[in-house]
Amino acid sequence: MRAADRGDCRDRSTGGYDDPSLLELRGRVLTMATRLIVRRSWLFATLLVGAACRDVAAPPMQPALTAVSLPSPAGIHMLRQAPGAPALETYQVSFWACVGEAEAVTVRYLPVDGESVGQPFLRFDIGKNALATDPSGMRMKRGDSVLITLIIDPVDFAVEFEPSGMTFSNGLPAQLTFWYQYANPDLNADGIVDGTDEQLAQQIAVWGNSGSARWTRLPSTLDPTLPSVSSVVKHFSEYAVSW
Repeated sequence: MRAADRGDCRDRSTGGYDDPSLLELRGRVLTMATRLIVRRSWLFATLLVGAACRDVAAPPMQPALTAVSLPSPAGIHMLRQAPGAPALETYQVSFWACVGEAEAVTVRYLPVDGESVGQPFLRFDIGKNALATDPSGMRMKRGDSVLITLIIDPVDFAVEFEPSGMTFSNGLPAQLTFWYQYANPDLNADGIVDGTDEQLAQQIAVWGNSGSARWTRLPSTLDPTLPSVSSVVKHFSEYAVSW
């Protein structure tokens, strides 16, 4: 097992266990097993975010990373980045989520002229007790952690979550928010931005796909003043913004 695959929730926040334990990697889930000290190395090939409520820092743009593109779905009308929209800070981000700790990650656009910080594109929030089961279906316990990866489409407003099979508490689900200020305003792609697009904008919601050909519209909170749209996440799949 590589050192970079290991993690320890309490070691990250308190500087170490009072009663240190070895962490056993089960898929991408880490559990306490026996009493030895294991420290985590953060030398991942992709960007890792280790602290709660942290914005993703803008790394150097890597063509191999930003070229990720998810399959074009059928049956929904995904929002797309406007032709003049700035690039995102990153198109793939990973971070450790720990049972008993709140975590959040925000991905922003690169700042444009006059901005010191870019506008937000996506935020994913996990509550303190939101993690429910790991990819194998086993209930997660306090001290367990999981490496979560978000893969963002460079054109469509879509994101894929890994590892597949993760679930969240029904009473305390995670929350996903998209900001669509840089979406192409021609929502129906007819070459004209008019009242029809304004009407379609009122139907914007978060949609989910668990790997089947069918997309499902999720209960969503739309705030056209920001503009943003949010929905709860009860399990990992592919999510998108569509009308």
